[in-house]
Amino acid sequence: MDIEKVKKIFEINDLVEPNSVKKIEVGFTNKVYSVDDKYILKVCDDEGNEYRMAREVYLYKLFSPSIPVPEVIIYDTSKSIFDKHYVVYPRIKGENLYNVWHKMDEHERKQIVKELCNHLRAINETPYNDFVEKFDVDISKSWREIVVDKINVSLEKLKQENTLVDEVILGVRDFVEKHQSVLDEAKMAFVHWDTHFDNVLVEDGKIVAMLDFERIEVSSIDYVLDIVKRMQELPSKYMSEYAEQFVKDEDYAHLIDWFREYAPELFAFNNLNRRLDLYALRHDLDTLTWYPEADELKESIEKMV
Repeated sequence: MDIEKVKKIFEINDLVEPNSVKKIEVGFTNKVYSVDDKYILKVCDDEGNEYRMAREVYLYKLFSPSIPVPEVIIYDTSKSIFDKHYVVYPRIKGENLYNVWHKMDEHERKQIVKELCNHLRAINETPYNDFVEKFDVDISKSWREIVVDKINVSLEKLKQENTLVDEVILGVRDFVEKHQSVLDEAKMAFVHWDTHFDNVLVEDGKIVAMLDFERIEVSSIDYVLDIVKRMQELPSKYMSEYAEQFVKDEDYAHLIDWFREYAPELFAFNNLNRRLDLYALRHDLDTLTWYPEADELKESIEKMV
């Protein structure tokens, strides 16, 4: 990141001239920088994700009265100074939850999960009609159609690129055809379906910020359990390299149980395990379109079907 461009951004927004810019190794969609350890600069590096950044800024403002979120002070889409969309917000004092999870005892972890479930519930309970209208979100499809369509789009791409053999593709289609009816039951709401611990900041045993709201969508509320299940089964999957040194499987072994205790409404669906299987297929197939050499994804898909 060019410090002179950052200085220009701060100058035209009447902020104190910065002295340093440091890249933070978190996030997969955008590039994130710390400016003087006082501000966060988030840059949308891919034009295809600009709509996600616009939605995130909107949602931070929408949820700020009810849950802790960043206070965006600059959102620039002009590309007049920097040829990317970007946001700036004051850096929130706190630690990435992955970085401190290993230091907590079971009681402290349960309290964090309880607080997290309360924040997720607040997101679920917020009306989404204005959001749908502003961002032209299609809510005409059923939850079943949304999930199955995503699976089919990924399957078609994987078939065209010969990423999966025909036998596996047929197996996936048969599996989906057999079990998709379990998704007819749904409770649609705002869902932060990417709530891994990289997107949670804590300080003194309390959550001080929820991040990455570009991943909030109108979904069935149980969809968030897909990421919870992944964190429990594959704890290091969403961690930074720094946090990986601390990971112990047993530290994450009770996540699902704690979510069940503090957010029972997420589990109040028939055939929940089969629903989670379909969510896992949706995730793995989509991820495989981006990383076609990922043998562990292929094995996971083959094992399921």
